[in-house]
Amino acid sequence: MQALEHILYFADGEFGPTRAFRRAVALARHHGARLTLMDVTIESGFSADLVKRFGLGDDVQQSEQRYAALTHLAEDWVRAPSPRLRVTIGTPFIEVIQAVLRDGHDLVLKPARARQGRNLFASTDMHLLRKCPCPVWIDREPAQPEAADSGAAEAAPRCRRILASIDAMQPSATGLNRRILESAIAVKEQDDAMLDIAHVFEPRFGDPLPKLGPEGATNRSGTTAESHLNDAITHLEQRHAEALQEAVNGYRHHIRDENLHLLRGEPAAQVLTQAEALDSDLIVLATLSRPREPGLFIGTTAEDLLQGAQTSVLALKPEGFVTPVQ
Repeated sequence: MQALEHILYFADGEFGPTRAFRRAVALARHHGARLTLMDVTIESGFSADLVKRFGLGDDVQQSEQRYAALTHLAEDWVRAPSPRLRVTIGTPFIEVIQAVLRDGHDLVLKPARARQGRNLFASTDMHLLRKCPCPVWIDREPAQPEAADSGAAEAAPRCRRILASIDAMQPSATGLNRRILESAIAVKEQDDAMLDIAHVFEPRFGDPLPKLGPEGATNRSGTTAESHLNDAITHLEQRHAEALQEAVNGYRHHIRDENLHLLRGEPAAQVLTQAEALDSDLIVLATLSRPREPGLFIGTTAEDLLQGAQTSVLALKPEGFVTPVQ
């Protein structure tokens, strides 16, 4: 992860010392970065008459309450220098992205919201993962609560095992792979964590094979269609294995061969299965392999992976990504 200069923590209505909050504080301290604590009051649309008649708190009142909560959080948990506090009114993901564009934040951290339906990330989380131009780290609380004494340095959360997912065969992804690896290595070094690297290949030769004749029939050279297919898959696997080795060549002092995982099958499913098998608590990935036009925000594989991830996620965009949010 490149040196951070300005970190944005988006509370998303959580005003306790969440894992994501403590991570933001620890990263700001480690990098000597500025820290902004932010929350957003969702615009209610209630008229002044309804607010008065039913005793509802208006948007300004709610914003003042959120600001007070952020103030207490900062006073209790953040050592000098004091973070900047910001509460706005509007649509949460839009307000956060506009803050990133306006203030030049280089990382957004937030706690994961409870899922709705089958999706494991809530709507605001997914909007940020799709559209935020800087890296987004969505941190899940661990199954076993972590001990945290107010103001103590040891309250900083730690990852135990990190899984970085790269596309080693895509020439246009070389720079993005480098950023994924360097970000994962930076977290590994800071947290003294284990680091695994995954690359998935998906043979696309058709399944099942079409029947061209009697079972086991051979061609003139005496080989079967199944044999040809197996040879092709073996050759493809070798190419992907070489590409994976090449992708990590510059990082050998951080990555061991036994932590390289060449997976075969549907990419999102394979990465999620591997993360579960390794008991990873953070997945580092890219949400796109290359910049696209505004409006095309996320690759199908990344979308499926994010919707199924039960770990924390650090998501990066390629250089040149343009957010549709203005």
